[in-house]
Amino acid sequence: MTASDVVGDGASQAPWRGRSRQLDREVGLDVRANRTAALEADGKGAGWLTQRERGAVWLIRLTAFWVGVLGRRPLRIVVCGIAAYYALFDRVARSASRHWLERVHGREPRLSDIYRHIRCFAQVTLDRLLFVAGRTSGIEIGRTGTGALDEQVKTGRGAFLLGAHLGSMDAMRAEGQEKRLPVSVVGHFENARMINAVLEGLNPELSSRVIHAGQDPVRLALTLQERIAEGGLVAITADRIGLNEKFVEVDFFGAPAAFATGPFILASVLKCPIYLVFGLYFEPNRYELFSELFADRIELPRRGRQEALEEIVRRYAARLESYCRLAPDNWFNFFDFWESGKR
Repeated sequence: MTASDVVGDGASQAPWRGRSRQLDREVGLDVRANRTAALEADGKGAGWLTQRERGAVWLIRLTAFWVGVLGRRPLRIVVCGIAAYYALFDRVARSASRHWLERVHGREPRLSDIYRHIRCFAQVTLDRLLFVAGRTSGIEIGRTGTGALDEQVKTGRGAFLLGAHLGSMDAMRAEGQEKRLPVSVVGHFENARMINAVLEGLNPELSSRVIHAGQDPVRLALTLQERIAEGGLVAITADRIGLNEKFVEVDFFGAPAAFATGPFILASVLKCPIYLVFGLYFEPNRYELFSELFADRIELPRRGRQEALEEIVRRYAARLESYCRLAPDNWFNFFDFWESGKR
């Protein structure tokens, strides 16, 4: 299937033009709204989008340089120091970590627990530089179920990959590069411009495989349709709410939590297989890559559409919870996740 099959030619394009407003309403990826919604983000459950990057671009570039010179092992000492600093002096990070660890473990976390959580995040962030640069000799990779993606690509038909801010999406992407699997990543990158600029400097081909979510929803759907029609894999995280994006509340670790509906509506529009993918990190140097078929295709009938959508999101949240329990310190949403949809 090509883009012309989706859009059509001449007068047949009118229905898709007409669907723009419908997709705006359903997916919630209206570019015009995104330009003006930043000040309202905290009230829409998307405060994470307005969180400023920490540090400076020169410091990130310097870290990337020393990673290339010294390798991963010597810089683990630096990672420990950074994690200790944030655990002791960054109130926002410490509070978010405490809320998460208390919910997942059912007890008040110790400072050492918070430190270990933040250290995991710092290490995975450092490892991003290695994955993007292709310098992974010191990292062990395990695989569970990823062979299904190889077989999927061999059919010539692409797929939609659902992930989360759990572990490393870059580990999954690096695996795709090594196996020559065409993986494109969709996301909001407005609040991570500095590190993304450094990553593109390490691997200029990276930008061609990045798709910005903050564009016209019809154009976004067509771009994704083209990538999948070419036999590509399109990955998106489905655990955060974007600007003005609609959401539903489902059970997550025993309490209602808000999850965006946009990724699942996009998946239904693309009419292709959907896989869950996670790259979990385990000390000191191992990543376990997981992949499982979530659905051959997502169907959202007109009658009972909202109920069907909620059931799909509920299934996603349940599977996400099970992977979180495998590696709780891999949860990298450093904000109060259960309050994100209530304001």
